[in-house]
Amino acid sequence: MKITVLGSGTAAPRINRNMSSYLLEIDNNKILLDTGPGTIRQLLKSKINLLDIDNIFYTHMHNDHINDLGAIIWCNNYGMLRKKSLNLYGPRSFNKYFNILIKKILKPTKLSYGINVKEMKNNSKIRISLDNKIIIIKSIKSKHTKNSISYRIEHDNKSIVYSGDTDYSKEIIEISKNADLLILECSFPNNKKVEGHLIPSLCGKIATKANIKKLVLTHLYPECDKVDIKKQCSKEFDGKIIVAKDFMEIKV
Repeated sequence: MKITVLGSGTAAPRINRNMSSYLLEIDNNKILLDTGPGTIRQLLKSKINLLDIDNIFYTHMHNDHINDLGAIIWCNNYGMLRKKSLNLYGPRSFNKYFNILIKKILKPTKLSYGINVKEMKNNSKIRISLDNKIIIIKSIKSKHTKNSISYRIEHDNKSIVYSGDTDYSKEIIEISKNADLLILECSFPNNKKVEGHLIPSLCGKIATKANIKKLVLTHLYPECDKVDIKKQCSKEFDGKIIVAKDFMEIKV
């Protein structure tokens, strides 16, 4: 499995950090995790064909994580003429969000492809078959919005966890247990804690309690560039810590 960081940033506009999005590749199979503004351009820069992506998973409906969904639906229909179905997954109320997007905002005259929408709840588990390969994806509630969730992806005895936005909680520790890679939001440095988000020391505590192998700190507000967040995190976690950058590739 390989993760490409398409967006390591936040709602704060930045040249070097796009808003949240991650590309998961398992052999030739490609899955998106969140699609904040600019995701399509990041895919183009990474030489990824949007038509090769059939599954997109959303953690919550804040614009810096979902805004490019409308653009993806639109360009697949009018710019690329997609034929295969597009499968969308999200938390509770995602179906309502999608219906408003399609019926009241986009209002396409006709779609060249089908769109399947599935809501993932707390402790949901699905199996996706791609080229005879089975991928298991689990969800658990996260401590951010009322319905936000985190994901765990398992394949071939390897596991990746993507937190989305979250505060410290037993749930993120639970779903991250013994993961090979934990992609964890780290919005602010230790001295600027904000409710609903993590700081480096709490990221380290989660990684230690979950016994994960490799930790990626991402979803970084500008304040994080002013301090050594890796050093702050390492006081709580003695494993491998990576500070995310756009277009960074991480293999598992």
